[in-house]
Amino acid sequence: MNGALIVSLDFELFWGMHDCVSLEKYEANIIGARKAIPDLLELFKRYNVHATWATVGFLFAENIEEINECCPKMIEQPSYENSKINSYRLLNMISQNEKTAPEYYAKSLIKLISSYDNQEIASHTFSHYYCCENGQTVRQFREDLKAAQTIARKNGFEIKSLVFPRNQCDDEYIKVLKDFGITSYRGLENNWIHHLFRGWLLRLFRFIDVYIPISGKKGTKPYYNFDVLNIYGTRMYKPMVLNCRLLEYLKIRRIKKTMKAAAKRKEIFHLWWHPHNIGINTSFYLKQLEDIFSYYTLLKRKYGFSSMTMEELSNMFKDNK
Repeated sequence: MNGALIVSLDFELFWGMHDCVSLEKYEANIIGARKAIPDLLELFKRYNVHATWATVGFLFAENIEEINECCPKMIEQPSYENSKINSYRLLNMISQNEKTAPEYYAKSLIKLISSYDNQEIASHTFSHYYCCENGQTVRQFREDLKAAQTIARKNGFEIKSLVFPRNQCDDEYIKVLKDFGITSYRGLENNWIHHLFRGWLLRLFRFIDVYIPISGKKGTKPYYNFDVLNIYGTRMYKPMVLNCRLLEYLKIRRIKKTMKAAAKRKEIFHLWWHPHNIGINTSFYLKQLEDIFSYYTLLKRKYGFSSMTMEELSNMFKDNK
């Protein structure tokens, strides 16, 4: 097969940020993400970009009652040692529905996304579940994933792909995916930086790698892990830092060069980000993304590069097994 562009979005609204920042400080990004999604969908449509929207299960709910109907029993909810990261604790604090708490519900947006061609609704677990945190168990993850499938099916969706929150995944958790009909997941970027460093050194080298190709210009080569296709990430599309236009030029050049290398080698280029990353300065980011997708069309003409969802790529690999 020729190379392909995979785009996946971690669609989580405030469920993915509640343990990092206060809603008061981050609300503009979340509300801005809601406003950006229709424009993003139109951009995908214009360039025929297929995308996978890895959606936190809570977002499917009409109201708090629907969340509670699908929730695992209290004893089966994650028992993190750090209770602050447990999103279930917020269920008694948030308002009733999407109109009164748009930071926590997104049923209307999910319907909008699914109304566009070539857009896959996937899972980001039910509760934005962290698989590598102390205290939780594989059994609790299984119950969380069961709830994610339940609420998705109630809304007419059959989940086939998954993105682990914060890219936290482990073999024992990957083994669970197949039991729920999931055929692909996005694993952690496969480069020497992630193998050698931890903590602040990892963050430093990852930051440098956004702009300068210290990890090389490798595409992604998906592989089966416990019969589930690991379509690991190639690059995250990072929001602007330091308000530095030179860094932004280097960032986009880095993405394009790696994407071209993947197209020439018939590899996968897996680009991902969060909608709330572009909730502020949205027009600036949409122009950058249009530049990237315009470049993708050139690669499509020259190298036969295509655009696929994670599910579509998984189906292709299965057919070629």
